Amino acid sequence: MDKTDIINQLYNLVLDRNIREWERKQLMSALRNIEAGQSIKQELSEVEVSFRPLALRSNLTPRATEFYDYITSTKLFCLGMGGMLGGYTGKK
Repeated sequence: MDKTDIINQLYNLVLDRNIREWERKQLMSALRNIEAGQSIKQELSEVEVSFRPLALRSNLTPRATEFYDYITSTKLFCLGMGGMLGGYTGKK
């Protein structure tokens, strides 16, 4: 996952008329922080965490859902829901 690619995707989403204002605010925050030099992984983790409750209820807009699916299906995160479980396998 390349920084330029992520920035372009975030810009396109922020400009999309079909996303909710709340989604736009989450994405703008991540975009600003990434451009300011913050960790892409950390910022996308925060987007994932904020989008997760709505994604689990299928309540994100279609474009936000596509982005959520993209960031949670990449190797950016570990295994587990949204990649945040750090490789939890359920085995003791």
